[in-house]
Amino acid sequence: MGWTKLGKIYCPDGTQSWAQHSFMTPVPVQMSSEVIRLYGGMRDGSGVSRIGWIDVDSADPKNVLRVCQSPALDVGAPGMFDDNGVILGDVIRVSDNKLRMYYVGFQLVEKAKFLAFTGVAESHSRFESFERLQPTPILDRAPQAPFINALHSIERSSQGYRAWISCGQQWQMIDGTAYPQYNCWTVTSRDGVIFDMRQSVKILDVTGSEYRIGRPRAHRLHDGTYELRVTSDTWERRYSSNLARSEDGIHFVRTQIDELPRGPIGSWDSDMTCYPARIDTWSGLSFIFYNGNGMGRTGVGVAVLDE
Repeated sequence: MGWTKLGKIYCPDGTQSWAQHSFMTPVPVQMSSEVIRLYGGMRDGSGVSRIGWIDVDSADPKNVLRVCQSPALDVGAPGMFDDNGVILGDVIRVSDNKLRMYYVGFQLVEKAKFLAFTGVAESHSRFESFERLQPTPILDRAPQAPFINALHSIERSSQGYRAWISCGQQWQMIDGTAYPQYNCWTVTSRDGVIFDMRQSVKILDVTGSEYRIGRPRAHRLHDGTYELRVTSDTWERRYSSNLARSEDGIHFVRTQIDELPRGPIGSWDSDMTCYPARIDTWSGLSFIFYNGNGMGRTGVGVAVLDE
């Protein structure tokens, strides 16, 4: 049993001013037996991301059915925490006619490269656009997250919600460029909006030559155990995806499994494979959607589980 890469699906062609390139941090949601909607961050000419979506065939995700013509979620108002770009988080179904989107908003500040905190929005229509529940972050600065507090996956349970997040503590200069240092945590909430970071637990930290590990995407398997896919970076600038496993969603053990090896030289994912997100479809097929070079600049691809 393993994953077979099917290839690149989509990258904006530059015909829309707000979507010149990139499809970052993909999040798949099954809309019907025939359609998976894939939400992701599309960037303009200045590199500012807005969240858009594409619809793909649930039996053959390389078959793109529809592409959004306007952002599902635009940047925030000037001066707000998300005024310089938004990327996914996660999207969960709250009810039959409501989707909730957790997103990461970026803000430029004078003495650091950026700040990144978590907001929330909901959609009550055809899930093509979302409205913010509040203009301020739901995950803001905290002692373990002074620069970055980014939710990347969340699950409903009988007790409420459990989220898996990236917390950024400082900046690392590498070859004259500042890069954020972060690691992975988990935190719970009764309503999915109010989180107490004092109750958060660190679940994965950097090892070896890594200086950051993040975008934790938790996936509960049929047997109740969890997979956690994360993306890490090293001093040698080797950006790659990693798999960890857990019995309870809290205590994870990293594996050495290379689920998504890099593509051949010159291909869209020759330099990196990152930000994987798994979906188990209603038909029984399982896919991983992921980004390639440039942390999403070259678009999004898919792999299928062979059993």
